[in-house]
Amino acid sequence: METAYIIQLVVIIAALILFILMGCPVFAALGCTSVVAMLLFFRNDLMVYFSTLSFAQATNMNQLIPPMFILMAEFLARGGVADDIYKAMNLAVGKIRGGLAMATTLACTIFAALCGSSPATAAAMGRISISAMTKRKYRKDFAVGTVAGAGTLGIMIPPSLTLVGYGILTETSIVKLLMAGLVPGLFISLLFILFIYVRVRLNPAVGGIITPEFLASKRYRPDDYELDAEALLKPLPEENEAGGGKKLFVRVLPALILIVVLLGTMYSGICTAVESAALGAVGAFVIVLAQRRLRKENFLATLRSAARNSTMIIFLTIAGLSLSFVLTYLKIPSYLTQFIIGANVNKYVLLIMLYIMWLVLGCLMDPGSMVMLTIPFLFDAVVSVGFDPIWLGIVSVVATEIGMISPPVGLNLFVLKANTDVEFKYIMKGCIPYILVLLLALALMTVFPQIVMFVPNHM
Repeated sequence: METAYIIQLVVIIAALILFILMGCPVFAALGCTSVVAMLLFFRNDLMVYFSTLSFAQATNMNQLIPPMFILMAEFLARGGVADDIYKAMNLAVGKIRGGLAMATTLACTIFAALCGSSPATAAAMGRISISAMTKRKYRKDFAVGTVAGAGTLGIMIPPSLTLVGYGILTETSIVKLLMAGLVPGLFISLLFILFIYVRVRLNPAVGGIITPEFLASKRYRPDDYELDAEALLKPLPEENEAGGGKKLFVRVLPALILIVVLLGTMYSGICTAVESAALGAVGAFVIVLAQRRLRKENFLATLRSAARNSTMIIFLTIAGLSLSFVLTYLKIPSYLTQFIIGANVNKYVLLIMLYIMWLVLGCLMDPGSMVMLTIPFLFDAVVSVGFDPIWLGIVSVVATEIGMISPPVGLNLFVLKANTDVEFKYIMKGCIPYILVLLLALALMTVFPQIVMFVPNHM
């Protein structure tokens, strides 16, 4: 009997790898693998379940969550809200050492709460902040690394589209998953800010504090900076913000209120995740409309982008659930669970193996695809050894965040390369310190799961 389980598992994994190597999108690879497994291992009368599952998921109310959050993010991004948030954070902390990098981190944190996507957060903030930092004497790798690291918060802080997909696939409370990402997201943001503060204190030159002694030393490499040596020594012009701060605050305030309303309604139970997502989409539309930021061409582009991304997510969810059904029907997750329990494997050894796999997959694919690809195989086995499903969802996202900025193939690296003029070698170099910070955060969340479970346990 065990041999039959192993053969079935090997066939399914081999088919999945084959479809991916053929260049199929992840949703197509998952779906085709499910169909092949059904043809090989199912009775003919069970094939109808594939169409039944597809229809049920396409008409599931939870499938409205990603489109509404995507629509909210699109309205705000195309309305220039990201630019305003960055300018506001720069006004707040830009005057202190490393202030521009801290402002970038804070702006990414706030925009993540309006976006739900890591690549979108990195792209939006990268276009704005990297040139601003390098023009103010910041070293190129430090500037781009800050955006790459802070950009990963887009899949952690609610509304995280990755956590929504995880909740649908595992039938875990989506509201609790989204709220569980709040404290870890803020915690990681705080670690980034502390790292920036310490690094600029230890090496002021990375943060724009240039001295003649530094330029005469071997530590100075002209290619590390956008400005030449003469420009690096010149004092920066004072930025005139007289009267602009109040206007900027007024423009940003509605977006901040929208964040509070979304989190508050979900935490208090006033709204379901679907209702909060719809509220966010309508609120974002009203904000950009009232501030006269919405033009006809932007409106149509927003709808097209939201429709395209939402359709991809629906197909990915259907394909992931189809594979999950195939595995469950063949009792492969039960076999894996019994095997792990019977082998008496230490649960933390198992967890470290999962972390390594997620780190690798995080380099190669987007977070949603990674979740749909791995969770059907592993969820039952990992939960059976004592890990909480909500906690597991959060740490899987942190592991994926690390993969997304890991050289040489992390997804966010290519997003930043496409949206900036910085050479790829500086992007890779700048990400390494932030990978170490994220590894520290992952270790702390593993040792102290209360960091993750604080908010869900109080709901």
